[in-house]
Amino acid sequence: MTPKQVLKLVKDQGIEFIDCRFMDFPGLWQHNTYPAGATNQADLDLRKAAERYAKLCDVGVQAGVTPMVEVWGFSKCLNKLADSMFVALESGHPKACLLPDIYHLHKGGSAFASLDLLAAGCVQVFHMNDYPADPPREKIVDADRVYPGDGVAPITDTLRGLLRNHSSAVLSLELFNKTYWAQDALEVAKTGLAKMKAAVGKALV
Repeated sequence: MTPKQVLKLVKDQGIEFIDCRFMDFPGLWQHNTYPAGATNQADLDLRKAAERYAKLCDVGVQAGVTPMVEVWGFSKCLNKLADSMFVALESGHPKACLLPDIYHLHKGGSAFASLDLLAAGCVQVFHMNDYPADPPREKIVDADRVYPGDGVAPITDTLRGLLRNHSSAVLSLELFNKTYWAQDALEVAKTGLAKMKAAVGKALV
């Protein structure tokens, strides 16, 4: 089934959630559930979202998982770091945390310097990637992501900010570049890991 067919199915049958299961590179099963159509809701009530997120965190505690508020730059809601921070803060839950992404911060127009306001435990996972100078922010898409260090993102300053806040966040490579998809998966993984290590090394200087 193609992505277009999935979207049509969601629309035709009024599907509210999409359940995804996959295996990551270390060989661990991952289970993600996405609210269908939520990215098109421009009038999302952030306080109600915070209430629902708090309840979701309660479920997470029982299940032994940690739900994260992710910044989605392309979305009509929660596309700004500030909005995602509000939901996490307003939830008042001790397990509340954020999932930032280099590309999404840029796409949504968030200030990277704002990450300095986050406490160490607020970010447990950070999606790593980079983006080119062209196309411009308004037209850039997921497929334009490149390896960390191959674009113009302020990765060094961003990592240094995390280090200043004593963050122990896991850096997770996230790319949707079709050029990489056509290459050997193991080689892409090795290259991505090497690029991330180089980026961290540069930030430590």
